[in-house]
Amino acid sequence: MMDSRTITYSILIQFERKDTKIPVIRDAIYAKHTLNNSSKQRATFLVNEVIRLRGRLDLMITFISSKKINHLGKTILTILRIGFYEIIYDPKIPDYAAVDSSVDLAHKFSNRKSAGFTNAVLRNLVRKKNKSKNWYEKLKLHKNWFSLPIWIQERWLKHYGEKGFFNLVDFINQPSKTFIRCDSKTNSMDQNIRLLKKSGIKSELYIKNFLTVESSNSKILDSELFKEGDISIQSPSAAAIVDCLDPNVGDIILDVCAAPGTKTLQLANLVGPEGYVYASDISPNRVKAGKKDTKRHRKNNIEWSLKDASKDSFNIVDKILIDAPCTGTGVIGRKPDIRWRRKENDIKKFSDIQLSIINHCSRYLKKGGVLVYATCSIEPEENLKVIEQFLNLNSDFVVDKIPNSIPEHWIKDQFALNILPHLHGIDGVFAMRMKKI
Repeated sequence: MMDSRTITYSILIQFERKDTKIPVIRDAIYAKHTLNNSSKQRATFLVNEVIRLRGRLDLMITFISSKKINHLGKTILTILRIGFYEIIYDPKIPDYAAVDSSVDLAHKFSNRKSAGFTNAVLRNLVRKKNKSKNWYEKLKLHKNWFSLPIWIQERWLKHYGEKGFFNLVDFINQPSKTFIRCDSKTNSMDQNIRLLKKSGIKSELYIKNFLTVESSNSKILDSELFKEGDISIQSPSAAAIVDCLDPNVGDIILDVCAAPGTKTLQLANLVGPEGYVYASDISPNRVKAGKKDTKRHRKNNIEWSLKDASKDSFNIVDKILIDAPCTGTGVIGRKPDIRWRRKENDIKKFSDIQLSIINHCSRYLKKGGVLVYATCSIEPEENLKVIEQFLNLNSDFVVDKIPNSIPEHWIKDQFALNILPHLHGIDGVFAMRMKKI
């Protein structure tokens, strides 16, 4: 059976060699090997944190080893990142254990010479750390300390100023909170807290139907409340996108780019058995995941289909939710691999796709109906600028006020849901509500 560090290495090295999402790599490895839950939980945590702080760890590795990063092979660099993370950031792991396990990995995946080098570098790090807790103080002045590509740093400094930039970076370089949305039609929030506690999950009320949870996702997925469809793992900012649409009982809704379907299920709850949700996505695997989750919730008012929202045909509906594909810069804190997979020209690529989707889907809205356009990006080109282009091309649409049910401090100028991680402490999202006249 693979131990947690071997699993961590296997996921990280694949990420270095392929431009693939971490969850995809992780799930494939977990499916291939027999692993116990504690090893999976530890590996999931380690992978996320090493990727989150990769730029900073590389800066430290260069400083301690006196070698440039591109002079280190991917294998040894990956092993050193794991070792550096445990020694510097994980007080629960003794230094000797972090050193020994990293050396073992070097023996396993490289050779004796590499193992000797790994041992020497990590022991040098331990000596440096024991000599002075502030040994890396000067490194904080380097741009790589922020562990973000330079192009993102430059954009965010321009958009949010120095103070906003520092606060934003501090937020995304900490592990994200886990939130649970509870179905208000089943248990009270107090009952949910008690039932989760019985499953070994500590939680507390965040806002109305949301709890913050101090537990791994796997524990939540194994709980009876999750299996019965009474709770879903979801950020309050994602749920606010649905609230912008203000679904009513009996509404017929089109939900495009919908998989894996957490918002779809939220919509289905709100429209009730009298309403209906047509959910679609371009990815077969994601549609499959959406159907699976619908089954868990036992909803009969959702129809999933495999469709391209920029060109396929849809039913005419009362309301449309477009949670558009985007760079995802608002959720970098929760999905740390995004920062390394994205390129600056992706912003233009996604904004073109977004405009084509909203232009096409708007045709399927009834007169007097409502359309909500949303992204989990915090880049203006994917948000307000897309809306401006759409309104210039479609004179039969006007911007509509965000419903009062949404917290006022999440709304900008009454007409845009504009949640920013460093200001609101949750995932960044943008949404705008429009009416067809």
